[in-house]
Amino acid sequence: MNLLLIAIGGALGSVMRYISSEAMLRLAKLYHLPCNFPWGTFAVNVVGSLLAGVVYYFAIRNFANFDPRLKNFLIVGFLGGFTTFSAFSLDFFRLVTAGQHLQAFIYVSVSVIVAISMLFFGFYFSKLIFS
Repeated sequence: MNLLLIAIGGALGSVMRYISSEAMLRLAKLYHLPCNFPWGTFAVNVVGSLLAGVVYYFAIRNFANFDPRLKNFLIVGFLGGFTTFSAFSLDFFRLVTAGQHLQAFIYVSVSVIVAISMLFFGFYFSKLIFS
């Protein structure tokens, strides 16, 4: 049953990653943001980190009652399918091999700092609202 829940969560997360990434690329074009920056992957990693903070807050807040199947569905499945660290790594590689070293450095730095910050924000915002 856990494998099925992880698979369903992963499929849903992957579909949401695609939809979110495409929407972000369209917004980037609409607002004339630099096209060589991987906006879609960046946005998905930031939102995924925010959601990870929220889910983790609820998991530890309700640890005794938090169903491990729900954890597998949300964290391992959905967020595992939604977040895109392998795509992040590939985007970095493409920027570096294209000679866009400054863009690559900015992309890695901003992605890591903002994504980790959003995880903290998601956790503490959930704690503030739901405690």
